[in-house]
Amino acid sequence: MPAGGGSGAPAAPSRVAAGRGSARPGPMGSEGRGAGGSRGRRPSDPAGAVDRFTPAYQLVTLRTPDGPLRARTDPTAVQAPGRRPMTFASRARPASRPGPVRRFVRAYGWRAYAVPVLTVVTFVCVLDVANSTADPSQPGARPAADAPAGIASPGTSATPDPRPRPTGIYVDAPSSGASRPLPSAALPAGAPYSQRGGGRFDVVPGTSRVAGTGPLRRYTVEIEAGVAEDGPAFATAVERTLGDPHSWGAGGRLSFQRVDSGPADFRVSLASPMTVRKVCGYTLPFETSCYNGDLGRAVINDARWVRGAVAYGRAVGAYRQYVINHEVGHALGNGHQPCPRAGALAPVMMQQTLGLQTAGVGTCRPNAWPYP
Repeated sequence: MPAGGGSGAPAAPSRVAAGRGSARPGPMGSEGRGAGGSRGRRPSDPAGAVDRFTPAYQLVTLRTPDGPLRARTDPTAVQAPGRRPMTFASRARPASRPGPVRRFVRAYGWRAYAVPVLTVVTFVCVLDVANSTADPSQPGARPAADAPAGIASPGTSATPDPRPRPTGIYVDAPSSGASRPLPSAALPAGAPYSQRGGGRFDVVPGTSRVAGTGPLRRYTVEIEAGVAEDGPAFATAVERTLGDPHSWGAGGRLSFQRVDSGPADFRVSLASPMTVRKVCGYTLPFETSCYNGDLGRAVINDARWVRGAVAYGRAVGAYRQYVINHEVGHALGNGHQPCPRAGALAPVMMQQTLGLQTAGVGTCRPNAWPYP
């Protein structure tokens, strides 16, 4: 018993130790390293297998032999020796230096845009002013300082037009054939006249009967404030002239009536020479009268009303009849006419204020009436 018992008891621990030694490695024993002699590798693991207990950061190789990992169009392709790997960063262009325009804009901000715009606008304004300033040497031109707003250039039609002209200025000018030698066009010597007025036209109170039997034309008579003329006397002269049977209503062609209120077809206004220059222009260095179609006003120059014209000599009254008929004729749509033949009566629409001679035709005789 003891021998049998003694020989059997030690055998069991020995098997247990052998079993434990093969199942669990010792700290330093050869049994613990396994067949390959590597730590943590089992005898049954194939050669080169990664141990499960290796730290996680060792499972991925973070660098390649030629540098950091980069994205490639073909990851399996082999890079040529010495060739730089293609990356997005290698395709980026280096920052270029800004040009002079961009540097100017960055330096001055909004002023860089405002300065060119203001330059262009200034140039356009200067060009417009230059174009609108007429050359005084050209017929029909007038200085910009004397040109009223909304007034058209003078009309110089050589043939009468039966229709009224709604716009345009008729002013005595040499462009329609009348010669203007200085002795004929100059203002004769005589009584003083009002050189400058107040610029306001006042209607002379009073009305008249209808003169004539044709289509009716109503008109007002006005005098500029500051002109030292008798308003009622001027209005009476206009009435008598337009009511004369030799005037524009001859033979039942038209009839005229003076009014001081309500609608009027035209206005007959006596004005100072400086106002005439503003309303009519000053294309000639002589005092003339005009009709301003934009204003519907036949403007009689006070200098001529007082002194007349060289062509009429001392007959200032006859000249006054002429100038009324002439300017009202423009209001009725008639243009300037030349002398038809030497020695004939001058047409009332001839510029008799400047003279009675037409180049290449001859000299006419003074005439104040449309139908003498």
